[in-house]
Amino acid sequence: MRNEMKVAGRILKIIFFLGILGSGIFYISKALLPRIPDFYEEEHWDVVFFGTSQSYCTFDPEIFDDYNLKTYNRGRQQQTMNYTYYYVKDALDNSDIDVVVLEIFGMFYDEDDTGFTSEGVRDSSLNDLRYSDIKVDAIKDCVPEDLQLDYLFPLGKYHSRWEELDYSSFEGWKESVMNPYFTEEGRGFKHWAGAQPCGYASWDEIFSEKRRPVYEENFRYLDMMNELCKEHGTELVLVRAPFPCNEKTVEMTNTVMDWADTHEVELINCMKVTDVIGLNFEEDSLDAGTHLNESGGKKVSRYIAEYLKENVLK
Repeated sequence: MRNEMKVAGRILKIIFFLGILGSGIFYISKALLPRIPDFYEEEHWDVVFFGTSQSYCTFDPEIFDDYNLKTYNRGRQQQTMNYTYYYVKDALDNSDIDVVVLEIFGMFYDEDDTGFTSEGVRDSSLNDLRYSDIKVDAIKDCVPEDLQLDYLFPLGKYHSRWEELDYSSFEGWKESVMNPYFTEEGRGFKHWAGAQPCGYASWDEIFSEKRRPVYEENFRYLDMMNELCKEHGTELVLVRAPFPCNEKTVEMTNTVMDWADTHEVELINCMKVTDVIGLNFEEDSLDAGTHLNESGGKKVSRYIAEYLKENVLK
C-alpha cells in the first residue's frame, strides 16, 4: 500500500510538472509571436481588400470612410495566391464581411516566381496572421516542409521578440503577453507620397483581346476563394489596379476576365478607365508605373467606393 502511495505521489508530481511546463511554453510562445493587426478586433466589415502590394497602394480605407463604408486593407507585399486564399479564409472566419475585394496582380505570378519561396513573402504574410487552425493549414500548404517547424513552433524564429516585451512591472508584462494587437497605420494602406512619372500603354494595347496563360494553381486558389465567399454569403469582387499596365498584364487580365465571366464574378479593370478615374501619369505614379502613390490610390479608391455603393452594396 505504501509503495502504491509513493507511485501515485510521483505520478501526481510528474503531472504537475508537465502542467507547469506546458503552461510556461504556451505563454512564452504567446509572448514571442509577432503582434497581429487590429483588424482582428472587429466583428464586421463592409469591405476588406486583399492581394499584393498593388492592393495596399490602391485602396485607402480613409476614402471609403467618406462613403460610410467600414473597410480594412489586408494586402501584403508580393503575396502569392496560396497565401491570399488563407488570408481570406482567416478573415471570413474572424469577421462578418459583406464584400471581399481581390486585386488580381497575384494571379500573374508564374510557377517559378520567387514569391512562392521567398522568406520575406512568407514572413510578411504569416507574421500578420493570427495563430489558429487556419494558420497551421497555411503553413502546411505554403511553407517548404523542412521549414514548417520554425513557423508552427516559433520559439526559435521569433526569439528577438523578447526585446520588445515590457519587464518593468507585472502589468507591463501582462500587457505585452496578453494584448496581441497593434494598430496598423492607415488600416493597411501605404501613404507613400513620392512620384516618378511614367508612360502608359497605348489604347490599342489596353483594349487588346489577346489572352496569355495564367498559372493553373492560381486559378485553383481563386476557385476555392470564390466558393468560400459563397459559403459565407460574401460578395467577391476582383479589381485590376491601373499599374503596371503592359502587354503581359493586359493579356493576363483578359484571361482572368474569362474566369470572372464564367463564374459571374465582377472584375473592375481600372487599366481601361484611367481617364474616368482622373489619373495623372506625372503625379500619381510612385515608381515609374509599377505602383500608385498616395494621390493615385485615393483617386482609385473614390472610383471603387462609388462603384461598390452603386452596383454591389445596393
